[in-house]
Amino acid sequence: METIKKLDKILKFTNRRLSELCGIMLFVIMILLLINVFSREFGYPIDGLSNISVLILISVVYLGLATTEETNQHAAVELLEYRLNIKNRKILMIVIHIIKLIAIGIFAYAAIGNFGFSLESGEAFTDVIYIPMWPSKLALLLGLIVFEVQIAVNLLKTLFNIHDDDDAPDLTANI
Repeated sequence: METIKKLDKILKFTNRRLSELCGIMLFVIMILLLINVFSREFGYPIDGLSNISVLILISVVYLGLATTEETNQHAAVELLEYRLNIKNRKILMIVIHIIKLIAIGIFAYAAIGNFGFSLESGEAFTDVIYIPMWPSKLALLLGLIVFEVQIAVNLLKTLFNIHDDDDAPDLTANI
C-alpha cells in the first residue's frame, strides 16, 4: 500500500506540472489567435497560426486527461452510482476502472502506431508552411499513458480502500 501511495504522490506532482503546462499552452493559443486576428485586420495574415493553435489545443486536451481522472472531474453519468449501497458502489467503481483501463489501453496502443507513422512519414498540415503533426501526436500519446497510469492507481486505491484525507469520497451520501 505504501507503493500505491508513493505512486499516487508522484502522479499528483506530474499532473500538477502537466496542468501548468496546459495553462501555458492555452495562453500561447490565445496569443497566436490574437496575432492571427490583428495581422489579418492589418492586411498581413500570417500563415499557419490557426493550424498551430489546433495542434496545441489537441495537446492541451490529452495532457489534461490524467488530472481530470485524478480529481474525478471528468464528465460522468452518476445515475446508478448513488442508488447503490457502499459494497455495490465499490464493485461498480472497480468495474468502471477496469473498463476504462481496457478502453484507454486500446487508444494508447493505437496512438503508438499513429505517432510512429507520423514521425516516419513526416506527416504535416497541408498549408503554405510545413507544420509537422508528430509533436501533437506525441503529446496525445503521453497524455494517454499518464491517463492510463492514473486510472490504474485509482483502481488500486479503490481495491485497497486508500483515500487521502482531502479527497476521500463520502460513500454515505445519497443513500
